[in-house]
Amino acid sequence: MASIKIVTDSTCDIPLGLAHELGIEIVPLTLQIGDQIYRAGLDITNDQFYQQLQEGRKVTTAAAATAVFEQVYRRLSLEHEYIFSIHLSSRLGGTYHAAQQARSRLPASATRIEIIDSKLASMALGLVILHIARTVRDGATPEEVSYRIARLMQHCHLVFFVDTIEYLEQSGRLALATAVLGSMQRIKPLMLLDEGEIVPYERTRTRAKAIEGLYTFVEDFPNVQEVVAMYATTPEDVEKLLEKVDPIFPRDKVQIMQFGPSIGAHLGPGAMGVAVFEGMD
Repeated sequence: MASIKIVTDSTCDIPLGLAHELGIEIVPLTLQIGDQIYRAGLDITNDQFYQQLQEGRKVTTAAAATAVFEQVYRRLSLEHEYIFSIHLSSRLGGTYHAAQQARSRLPASATRIEIIDSKLASMALGLVILHIARTVRDGATPEEVSYRIARLMQHCHLVFFVDTIEYLEQSGRLALATAVLGSMQRIKPLMLLDEGEIVPYERTRTRAKAIEGLYTFVEDFPNVQEVVAMYATTPEDVEKLLEKVDPIFPRDKVQIMQFGPSIGAHLGPGAMGVAVFEGMD
């Protein structure tokens, strides 16, 4: 049986304990808060990160350096024949390109490294990674893993809303006209990850309506297999979402995750979202 390793980055929002349990290698993005540099998920906790964000500290993120990916691939190549490195949408950051550059620096070897642009982020990416890691654990062949990755990426989805679009605007993650951005300042719009880009999904004016919109997003899928409720700083609002979702998807099966610093830096405090795996035929 071929030895396979799954690599991703910290935008997947998978808790480190779960990643370790499933043998997933997470390469952290870099956070800069003031003059301090942190590795997301390693050098700073979620609570510490959001406290600084709410105190008005400026936060920027950057993909891990190509050299970091190179070191990871060289280390893993000693033990594994195949590496599937699945990353944040290339339209939302430089992680995918850094991974590609790292692979190009490696000498030809028996290890095959496949770099994949997921066109996803947060737990939409996380759901793909978790399913693939379990597939590898259950003994799938490299060909089966490659096929399943492509299928899963088409069936995992993310919608979210933010309290203010200022964080998305500052990070350059919204490619919208100035006039459109201005009109969005007064509402809490739902945003959809579509083909790797963040696009407006629904105009909602209040937080309550935005939470209702998250429920409607889940409801629109005819065959939902997994739901992940995401929050930044308001876990109490997850309960409101669970109450709405329960009639169509059992609330005790909804996974609850927090947006980690790699994603939270671009969404800001108060953000919420849902990731959905709609299942495959």
